[in-house]
Amino acid sequence: MTVPGQPGRQRLFFALWPDDDTRRALAALTGKHLPPGAGRPVEARYLHLTLAFLGSVDGAFRACAERAAATVSGAPFELEFRRIGHWPRPRVTWSAPESTPGALIGLVTALRNALIPCGHAPETRPYRAHITLARKVRGPLRDTDHEPVRWPVTDFHLVASETHPRGARYTPLMSWPLGQPSMPAYPSMG
Repeated sequence: MTVPGQPGRQRLFFALWPDDDTRRALAALTGKHLPPGAGRPVEARYLHLTLAFLGSVDGAFRACAERAAATVSGAPFELEFRRIGHWPRPRVTWSAPESTPGALIGLVTALRNALIPCGHAPETRPYRAHITLARKVRGPLRDTDHEPVRWPVTDFHLVASETHPRGARYTPLMSWPLGQPSMPAYPSMG
């Protein structure tokens, strides 16, 4: 999985990857809240919550990022998605928690800080936890509450992104468990 026109490079990001039950519940929201034909739903198998976007990186940066991720610790936590909404400029429909749990903010901050020695410039905007449910959404969608979707978060992942004509494809590459500091990464079962 390399970046087209850039041999030896991959588009990578760190993310939370939902379990099957959570993924099904989140995908069902799209059918309930997005009018048919109003946008392109993200395939359920690709739903995720981005923690840190790395961009197009070479093998040396990837190795540094993997080592950095292995230093990040945090306790498992639960996310509860309760809001659905639409951002008109990127034309996406999303689901988000009513508020971002401190454990998630702590994980994002620790990961961003761990990546600095690799040469990664951390995002300066405040972190906005959300899962993109649909892209290229036409027309406004009123932000509203939806039935809660609870997600027990026990690990985080390094994910590769490939762009295809029918949309992006994501592949989890490595995973790190929460609640076990300095544990080595293990291959993701995605």
